[in-house]
Amino acid sequence: MPRAAAMEAAQRRLLRWFDAHARTFPWRDHRDPYRTLVAEVMLQQTQAGRVADVYPEFLDHFPTAEYLAHAPAMDVIRAWRGLGYNRRAVDLQRASHDIAHAGEFPSDVRSLRRLPGVAEYTAAAVACFAFDAQIPVVDINTRRVLARAALGAESESVAVGVMNRTAKTWLLDGEAYRWNQALMDLGALVCRPARPRCGKCPLHESCRYYARGLHRRPRASRAAVEPLDGSRRRKRGAVVDALRAAAERGLSLARLAAAVHSDGSGDRDLMWLVELLEGLERDGLVTLTPAARRGSSRGLVRLPS
Repeated sequence: MPRAAAMEAAQRRLLRWFDAHARTFPWRDHRDPYRTLVAEVMLQQTQAGRVADVYPEFLDHFPTAEYLAHAPAMDVIRAWRGLGYNRRAVDLQRASHDIAHAGEFPSDVRSLRRLPGVAEYTAAAVACFAFDAQIPVVDINTRRVLARAALGAESESVAVGVMNRTAKTWLLDGEAYRWNQALMDLGALVCRPARPRCGKCPLHESCRYYARGLHRRPRASRAAVEPLDGSRRRKRGAVVDALRAAAERGLSLARLAAAVHSDGSGDRDLMWLVELLEGLERDGLVTLTPAARRGSSRGLVRLPS
């Protein structure tokens, strides 16, 4: 079979599979750009199941970009609970402020990229899923499927430029919305990182990875090594979680230090915490009293008002 005909047949098989097995998420029930942006920002580095739990309630509080733009920052950060990477909440509010100020929602990738916290993937996702732009939307699952099916390799070994060209080549004309989500779902449900379910895959007949027998090879296990900034990231999250619970009252440096340490202890020298808090302050996540900035144990820290 000619290559073009084989690709077309594979594309049809994947869309038929998607129609039967598509995952159900609340952000797939609409094509609203604001709600799509909220979902895509939440989905950055957070599992879809956790996002599905928070997403509806967040939109109940902030149903439009205008509502979010003018809401107290404290309310936005508190509504972000459970998602982690709290700076995304601040960036999303800043993006909503830009949208509300402009009076219209940007619809192309270049304009979307100008919004705070919106990188290439998020811009492509909003452009495609809300405005039907006929462009690839390449997440981690899509990369794995395309690397295996089209190139016979693991995605980690494929250069970004090669992956982008492959995604454009495989994009089904006029079907970008369904096609991109089909690839994502196939990667999440079937073409998994370890023990892919090749027998259930609609692409296995033409998959180069499967043809080479690579699906039988055990993937090398990755050592469970904490990244150097992992401990710092956990501490930042613990600070924001503690301040969420404290709400308007805020907490003293001493109370925050105890909250950050898993054993409930604190340090006498609190300047390590001040340094951490100053980073959170630059990100728009906390405010410090002068006493807290000096390292006084009684100095207060709050979420921004």
